[in-house]
Amino acid sequence: MIRTRAAGESDHDFLKQLHHAAYREVVMRQFSRWVESDQDTWFEKGLSEATFEVIEKDGRPVGALAVQQAPDHLFLMELQILPDCQHHGIGTAVLRSLLERAAALELPVRLRVLHQNRARTLYERHGFVVTGATETHYLMSTRT
Repeated sequence: MIRTRAAGESDHDFLKQLHHAAYREVVMRQFSRWVESDQDTWFEKGLSEATFEVIEKDGRPVGALAVQQAPDHLFLMELQILPDCQHHGIGTAVLRSLLERAAALELPVRLRVLHQNRARTLYERHGFVVTGATETHYLMSTRT
C-alpha cells in the first residue's frame, strides 16, 4: 500500500539521504560532478521552501513529495523515489493522486525538471508538456 504522511523533524536524515540518492546520477549526467556540500545546500533550501510529505510503501519510507498551491496552479516542487524503488509504480500512483487533486480544483500542475532527468518521460506519460526551458531545467505543465 502506498500512502503519504507529513514529514517531521525525525525524517530529516531520510529526506537528505533520499535527495542524494535521487539526484546523484542526474546531477553527474548534467553537470559532470557531484559536490556534496552544494547538494546539502540545495537540500536545506528546498526543505525550507516547501512542506514535504514522506511517501511510504507498506510502511517503509521510499520517497518524498512537495507541492505548493498557488491561486492559478499547483507546483510540484519535488517527487523523489529511492532508486531501488523506482519503476514499481510508486511515482505513478503519487502523481495520479496529485493530478486528481488538481482536476478537482480545476488547476493545472506545473513543475521544472533538470534537462538530464529521466523523470521527464514519467511526466510526459501523464499529460505534461514542455512549456519553456531555462539553462538547466525544462518547465512543464498539464493543460487546464
